[in-house]
Amino acid sequence: MATLDQQYLKRGIGRRKEDFIVRDQNHQYRQLLNVGQIITSEMNMDLLFEIIMDQTNQIMGAERSTVFLYDKKPNELWSLVATGMGKDEIRIQADSGVAGFVLKNKTPLIINEPYNDPRFYSEVDENSGFITQNILCIPIINRRGDCIGVLQALNKGSGDFTDDDIELLDSISHYVAIALENSKLYEEVKDYSEELKSTLRHIETLERVKNQLVKFVPSSVAKLAEQDPDRLTDDKVPMDVTILFIDIEGFARIMESFDQRLVNDMVECHFSRYLECIERHGGEINETSGDGLMVIFKEGPLESHAKDAVAAGLEIVSENNRLNDELSYPWGRVELHMGINSGQALVGSTKMKSLTGERWTYTASGLVTVLAARIGALSGETRLYMGPETYQCVEKYCDYKFIGVHEVKNVKEPVKIYWAKNIVE
Repeated sequence: MATLDQQYLKRGIGRRKEDFIVRDQNHQYRQLLNVGQIITSEMNMDLLFEIIMDQTNQIMGAERSTVFLYDKKPNELWSLVATGMGKDEIRIQADSGVAGFVLKNKTPLIINEPYNDPRFYSEVDENSGFITQNILCIPIINRRGDCIGVLQALNKGSGDFTDDDIELLDSISHYVAIALENSKLYEEVKDYSEELKSTLRHIETLERVKNQLVKFVPSSVAKLAEQDPDRLTDDKVPMDVTILFIDIEGFARIMESFDQRLVNDMVECHFSRYLECIERHGGEINETSGDGLMVIFKEGPLESHAKDAVAAGLEIVSENNRLNDELSYPWGRVELHMGINSGQALVGSTKMKSLTGERWTYTASGLVTVLAARIGALSGETRLYMGPETYQCVEKYCDYKFIGVHEVKNVKEPVKIYWAKNIVE
């Protein structure tokens, strides 16, 4: 009977031991699950090092833990944080010490008497004052099978490290590998995001600069600069153009006699309305002076842009009359000199160079431009005068009056002048 009771007692004790083992295993699994959730939820690399160390110490019962990452370019292992040592970066050669051995061989290693093992790198202890009593080191393997670093637990509180500890730390290392890869991707995305933001800010700045600069250059130049900037450096090319010159009659007297701000407001108001007429008919303001505009029409054949220029000029005549009716100035009505001429000119960049730098202007050079200016000087009272080449292109579409043959400054031959009154529908 006693023997039977002893057997039951032995079985009870055995079951309790098994229960304790199962309970301990379940506790470890719960710890591992908790560690995995904590480690893989952190993206910041600096914080991640601290969390890995802290969680590894807790679950392994170790005094200190270190994670070393492999830096391929200098062939080094580095650690940002070692618990109890602050945030000083540690770097060692990738083939030195226990960490180097584990990295190279991709295999776990237990050393319970490190100072008697030639693979132990004692310099870290010497620099920190820490005494390593035992080591468990595990390779950190990513999903591609590459060893990206090692995870170390130092000085187990309950004695030597065992094979069971290898299994436990290896489980932790899988979470660490995932977390480190996620953190690396996060940092790369963050860096790319910052680089993209910087690039976008630079583009926005360039766009703002461009939007301001295009106000100072003809639209065709701005378009050419966007499409093929190298062409801006090309030599001028001969091209059929129609040139329209406009300036305010008696402007010097007005500037001399009246407030300059008021005069400037008048110029901006009138020229803004003229600009609408010019752009509506495909013209480009090429040059401006205080009271004058030079406008180039060059799209399509000669007859086409000559008609566009005359149409734009006549619209400006009507618009100027409306403005005179709407607005009142102390000097009276605003009247214009207006001249148009058509023909071939050299179109492109005029380049001026000096020791202090370069200045380029995009213009149409030649006799056709000179004659347009001279013809405009003969005009007055906002009459649109045109030269013979323009007249030949528009005589069928325009109500005109022959003004006569006039001598113009610095031109040998007299020039026939026509007054364009309106477009014939």
